[in-house]
Order: sequence, then C-alpha cells, then structure tokens
Amino acid sequence: MNIDRKATLLGFSVISFFAGLYFCLTFDKKEGLTNATTQDSNGCPDLLVRKGASLLLYNTKTPDADPIPFYNLDEYINYLDIQRKKGVNCPVLFLQYETTAQGTEVYRMRPSPFDLQAGVPETAASSITQLGGKPIKVIDATRDNGPYNKGLFAGFDPYGLHVGEYTEVDAIHDSTALKQSISENPMDANWGGVQTTENAVRVGNYIDRYVNKPMYFTPKTSYLPDVYGAGPLPPNEVPDALKPQYE
Repeated sequence: MNIDRKATLLGFSVISFFAGLYFCLTFDKKEGLTNATTQDSNGCPDLLVRKGASLLLYNTKTPDADPIPFYNLDEYINYLDIQRKKGVNCPVLFLQYETTAQGTEVYRMRPSPFDLQAGVPETAASSITQLGGKPIKVIDATRDNGPYNKGLFAGFDPYGLHVGEYTEVDAIHDSTALKQSISENPMDANWGGVQTTENAVRVGNYIDRYVNKPMYFTPKTSYLPDVYGAGPLPPNEVPDALKPQYE
C-alpha cells in the first residue's frame, strides 16, 4: 500500500516538473516591466499657476476638480519628490502672475518655478548689437505712409514687441554715448555734465534743432530817437539796482 502511494507521488511530481518545463519553454509573453514615467492622460495635472508665494496645480482635463494648493515653493518641491518616488513625472505648463510696466496684470509663461529667466540676461548687453548685425527696424504703423509720415518719433509699443532686440531707436540712443569719450546727452552714462551740454548748445552743435516761431513776413519798422516817447533800447540784463540783494 505504501509502495503504491509513493509511486503515485513520484509520478505526480515528475508530471508536474515536465509540465512546468514545457510551459516555460513554450510561453513567449514576457512580463511588462516598464518605468511609469507619466500617469494616465486624464489624471495627470498639466497646469501650474503661481501668484505671489502660492501655487495652484490644475488638471485642465477635469475642470470640475479642485486644484492642488501649495502655499510656498517648498511644499511643491516636496510634492514633486513624492511623485517621482512613485515613478510619476507629469509635464506641466507653468504660468507666473505678473504686472507689466504699464500696470497690466498678465499670466506669463515661464520655463519652471525654479527657472524664471527674468532680470539680467545671461548674454552680455554689449554683445546684443552683434546678434543680428544691423539694428532691427521698429514695427510702427505711424511711419508706414511715406513721405507724409517721415521723421516721426517711434510710437508707443504697449505689447513689448521688441523686448530683447536691438532696434533703430536703441542705435540712436547709443550714438551720442559711443561717438566720443564724454557725451553731451544727459541720458548717457558718460555724460560730461551741465557745462558740457551748455557749451555744445552755444557753439551751435544743435542749431538745426532750434524751435522758433515762424516769420512769414518781415515787418517794416524804423527807430526814430527824436520822436517823443522813443527812448533808448531796453537793456539786455536787469540793472544792478533792480536785482535782489542778499545779505
């Protein structure tokens, strides 16, 4: 009886071994071990908005869901660390709430909350003129219909179309600073002072910019000193007797 039982167990073990071996040799499907880099498209947040120190993480595919709030950047960093440990890495569009120089409130796209790319550019300001060769022509509709609108100043640009570009207006501004060591323009960093500008005006450097009342005709006048009431010409300066006295 014991011999039959042992034979049965041995036969069952042999059959199970060969069955398992056959399954391993013939089954081609491999286990899907993949890195879960992103969540399901509907469950992955895709918009991060920052206003002040607070951040809100939205999922635009589910507009009814409330955003995930973060009251400072450290909380958002901690959230990212937890998600990345789970293998979740969702691409997010980052918008920064800002106020422009004209007082307009806008949401501006930035690379990330850790790299705003604002302020001083990495490229030196002196090399900007070499990026495009010649200065870029200003987009201005008030100058289009020549020759009627010739010589006008550039209009106000409310959209900042030429931010980061070296334009013709920039070239005009730099012309006074670059043509000599001491500038006559008070807006230049190398301005020579009030006396330098006054001397330049007196010698006639800017005589073509004088604005005078136009004389359409020359009146015929004569000076008769013998006529009653005709006195000497008025002095060019105030007499010393009429000047204020300071103790």
